[in-house]
Amino acid sequence: MSGLFLPILLFAGALAATFLTYRNIRRGGARFYTLEREIILRRAAFTLVVAALLYSGTLGLLYYQRQQLVEAALPPEEGAEGAAEGTPGPLVTTPTLTFEQFPPTATATSTTPQPTITPTTVVCRAVVEGTSGSGIYLRDAPQGNELVILAEGTLLTVLDDAPVEAGGFVWRKVREVGGEEGWAAEDYLTIRAPCGDD
Repeated sequence: MSGLFLPILLFAGALAATFLTYRNIRRGGARFYTLEREIILRRAAFTLVVAALLYSGTLGLLYYQRQQLVEAALPPEEGAEGAAEGTPGPLVTTPTLTFEQFPPTATATSTTPQPTITPTTVVCRAVVEGTSGSGIYLRDAPQGNELVILAEGTLLTVLDDAPVEAGGFVWRKVREVGGEEGWAAEDYLTIRAPCGDD
C-alpha cells in the first residue's frame, strides 16, 4: 500500500487543480471587467498546467514502480554476484512447445461396424395455386362431399394413392399439413418434385 500512497496523493492533487481550473474559468467568464477577467483566466491557465504536471507525474511514478517490479522478477544474469556466490536465483521455467498434426493422421484400421444405409421416404408436397384466391374444396372422395376449403397457397402432402380421373378432373389424395385427409383436383395443385409419378 505504501507504494501506492504517492501516486494516489499526486492524482488527488491533479483532481483538485482540475476543479480549481474549471471554477476559475467559470468565474472569469462571468466578470464584466476585462482586467479582472484576465487575471482570473491566467490563474486558471496556471492551475491547468499544474494539473497536467500532476497527472503526468502520477503516470510516470506508476510506470517506474511497474518497471521495478518487473526487474525484481527477472532472474540474475550469469556473471552477477549472486550467481558467483552460488546463491540460487528465482526459478524460471521455460515452456516447451509441442506440435500436433491437425487433423490427426489415421492410425490402425477401425474394427467398428459401418452403419447401414437406410433409404429415407420422399415426401411429395403440393401447393394450392391457380384458384384466383378463392381456394378449392377438399373432398372425401373424387367428386365426393366437401370437407373443407383449402385456401390459395395451402401446403399439402400428396399421398401414395394413384390419381383418379372423375368428372373431367384428375383427383389426388392429399393431406393438409397437420390436418385432414381427402381428395383435391390436380388442376389446382402445383406438385413439387420429387414425386413418384412425375
